[in-house]
Amino acid sequence: MFRKPKNVKKIKSLASIGEKSIIGEKVSFEGIVRSNEDLIINGSVKGNIGLVDCDLTVAPKGQVEAEICAQNVSISGQLIGNVKAISSVEITREANFSGQIKAKRVSIEDGASLRAAIELEREPHEQILPTETLSEQKVYKSEKEALPLLNESESPAITTHLLREEDFLESESVAHTSNAIRLFIKGLERKKDRQILDIGPVCSENINFLTQHVMTLYVCDMFLQLDQEQRKDLPISSLWQHLNYQPDSFDGILLWDLIDYLEDNEVSRLVELCIKMLRSSGLVMVFSLSEQTIQTVVNSFVINDSFQLDLRPQPHLDLPFHMRQNREVLSLLTPFTLVKSFIYHNGLRQFLLQRN
Repeated sequence: MFRKPKNVKKIKSLASIGEKSIIGEKVSFEGIVRSNEDLIINGSVKGNIGLVDCDLTVAPKGQVEAEICAQNVSISGQLIGNVKAISSVEITREANFSGQIKAKRVSIEDGASLRAAIELEREPHEQILPTETLSEQKVYKSEKEALPLLNESESPAITTHLLREEDFLESESVAHTSNAIRLFIKGLERKKDRQILDIGPVCSENINFLTQHVMTLYVCDMFLQLDQEQRKDLPISSLWQHLNYQPDSFDGILLWDLIDYLEDNEVSRLVELCIKMLRSSGLVMVFSLSEQTIQTVVNSFVINDSFQLDLRPQPHLDLPFHMRQNREVLSLLTPFTLVKSFIYHNGLRQFLLQRN
């Protein structure tokens, strides 16, 4: 099973479904692992892991740095590397993962630490979904035509300093159809081999939704990173090392409401990084909450069918809230060009912006 054997023991599973190999907590292994049975890692492994029609589990105390291929992969410990799963990848809230994932299905619990590039394997008959395949009645409501996006020649004609009355869209409930997300996805359809960055909070529903519309989804949960930096009393400047992506990497970036938890100077730094990471005419989506929606807990915005948004509390996050007026928000985002803006009765403001 192992090219370089170590103290690895085998046990019968509690469900009596055959043998499993277990790498114990005190075992450190470096090399190539090949197995025809399930493998559970409680210790430290560095190298290459290949399981034939079998599952890999990285337990909470497991530490792995490896290239991995298995039927199913479950991660509850620390894993750095690229994962190829024939079927599914499951990442629990205890996990700390950095690397690439290719699988048919991905499940991620809220609270997991994740910096990943995710690509879902599609069947030959499956294609990336255009926005038109979704229910027009639910998405557009009274709008029959999609709202126009900017091209480079049109960009200078749009002001970025004031929200106009006709740009507002109101809704009675927290759960609502997000035209900002619809336009964001619509704007990506013209891009070839499109890639986007979602800065969190990590949400399985959003990952599954977004991977239907892009070739590769990058996820870097900056909300969790910001929370951890503050708990450790580290300078916030260290936060930005997590966004060290190559220039011109993405066609779109989902910032959600991260700016609500940053000081003005840090918002400016975030904007600089986004401009660097975005490709020409790339899109950015920004949410911001008004004073009437100040909450004691951070929420994730969960995308459901037909671009419906729901709020889900993230009690593991403890971040200070910074309320800003519309003009203040747009002033901080001035390097971008405003494409469209929406405000809802619940006080949620949504901005779609574009790199010039």
